[in-house]
Amino acid sequence: MATHLHICTPRQGWEWLMSGLALFRKKPSELFLLGNTYLFLLLFVGMLIPMLGPAVVTLLTPTLGFGIMLAGKMIKSGLRVSPAVLFAGLSPAHRPHLPRLFQLGFIYTACFAVIKLLAHALLGPQPMLDVSNLQKIDPAHIVQFYEYMATYLSLVALTSLPVILAFWYAPVLVVWHGMSAGQALFSSWIAVWRNKSAFLIFGMGWILLSVGFCSAVVAVFSLLGLPASLLGALNILTMAVVMSVSLATFYPTYTDVFEHDPEHIQTQA
Repeated sequence: MATHLHICTPRQGWEWLMSGLALFRKKPSELFLLGNTYLFLLLFVGMLIPMLGPAVVTLLTPTLGFGIMLAGKMIKSGLRVSPAVLFAGLSPAHRPHLPRLFQLGFIYTACFAVIKLLAHALLGPQPMLDVSNLQKIDPAHIVQFYEYMATYLSLVALTSLPVILAFWYAPVLVVWHGMSAGQALFSSWIAVWRNKSAFLIFGMGWILLSVGFCSAVVAVFSLLGLPASLLGALNILTMAVVMSVSLATFYPTYTDVFEHDPEHIQTQA
């Protein structure tokens, strides 16, 4: 199946954001539920289940990525979207593509394992912080702990960016274009690299809008003098809104970069 790669202008990176906002306005409640489900998987399944949770979420990330792209296509077509769309790649309709999606998942997991190991190797062991008795903790140890974590997270984020970009289109290239896992990763990286200016504007605009929105909401809530417990819940709600809108921006990046109209895309989860 032929794949035609478009070279986008930098301005189109901003237009992807606006197209995503337009998609969100078409189905806000459905996308909000989708974003909440995805956030739940990241925060609760990925963080609260020791060892197994992060591994499962990382392994399923390419499959979830396909579900996000499919949700954008369905909303653009006026179809109903449920959280089950996230797992559409696991459905019988896409069974022929499932081995390649899992191949992507294993490669994705291996890449992030190597990135985290390298970060620990460069920074050394993580400082221990006993939170059972905060009053007896040396303030210098607290500063050391947070400095380590800030450096570690920054290093992981920086080194994981090429991996994320290589996987940006890989799931849909596997399912909609019939590529192997290796071909999909290579084609995705080439597509992003040739459109790096548009992706730079897209990324900067996304950060600007999300940070600005979250900061404004938190400032308003703080001025209202709400209790700390309620502020925490509202912060999570704000994160869910940002997540929902950001997921809606993924599909417009695909439609502009790839001149392709799949004839047999399954739009039912």
